[in-house]
Amino acid sequence: MKQNFFYEAGHDKADTISFHYCENVYTPPHFHRCIEILYVKQGGIDFEVNGEAFHADRDDIVFVHKCGVHALQPAPAYTDYVLIIGPRYSNDFAGIFRTKTLPTHLTDKEYNRKLLPCMSALHELKETDSELIKKGYTDVIIGHLLSHYEKVSVPLMPKIETVVNVLNYIDDHYRDPITLDSISSEFGYNKYYFSRLFNSYVGETLNGYINMIRIRNMMDEAGRTENPNVSELVFSNGFDSMTTFYRSFSKLYDKPPTEVFKDI
Repeated sequence: MKQNFFYEAGHDKADTISFHYCENVYTPPHFHRCIEILYVKQGGIDFEVNGEAFHADRDDIVFVHKCGVHALQPAPAYTDYVLIIGPRYSNDFAGIFRTKTLPTHLTDKEYNRKLLPCMSALHELKETDSELIKKGYTDVIIGHLLSHYEKVSVPLMPKIETVVNVLNYIDDHYRDPITLDSISSEFGYNKYYFSRLFNSYVGETLNGYINMIRIRNMMDEAGRTENPNVSELVFSNGFDSMTTFYRSFSKLYDKPPTEVFKDI
C-alpha cells in the first residue's frame, strides 16, 4: 500500500473557491477532490499529472481533474495563478466531467490570454467578497475552456481507483448508515485491510471522513434554507446522534453551528 503521493485534505475540507498567486513553489505529488487550474504568468514549470510529464511556460494553462495526482517544480523559476474549485462548486460541472474532461496541458496561448482579466479579477478579490462573485468568474473560465478545447476521456490512476470509487460511494450514500463492515463488504475487501488502505490514502479514519462529508452537505443545505433547524439537518444528513455531530463539528469549526449558520 505504499505510494509516492498523498491526499491533500485541506482544500476538500475548506470546500470553497480559492485563488492564489504563487512563485517558485515546489509541490510534491498529491491529489484532492477539487478541480485545479493553473495559469503560468511568467517563467516555466515542470509538471507531472497522472504520470504524464510535460513543461508549461508563459500563458499555458494546466487543468487537473479531481483526484488527478499532480506535482510541479520551478524550471527554473515561475509565477502563476492557481484556481482551486471545491467539490461543492465543481458539482456544477459534474455532469460534464463525469466521463470527459479537459486536456491537462492547454497550450493555445493567444486564447488563454483572453482569460487573464477573469484571473486578475479573482486575484484582486478579498476574502470577505461574495462567493457568488468568485463563482461567476469561475463559471466564465470553465465555460471558455470547454467551448475552446476538445474534451478527452477522464484519466484515472489505477493505484487510487478503489479509493476514488470509495469517495464517490460516500458522496452518494452519506445519508445512510455506513460502517467499516458494510463498506468494506461493498468493495470486496477484508475490513482490516480496507481500513489501512483508506487511512493510508485519505489520512484519516473512515468515520471521520464520512462525518466531514455529512457536515459539508449539511452546511450547504443550511445555506439554502431559511431559519435552518440544526437537529433536523443533523439527522437528515446521516448522523445517528447529536453527540457524534457536535464532536465532529468541533473538529472543523471553532464556533457552534448556530453561529456558523449566521455567516453562511
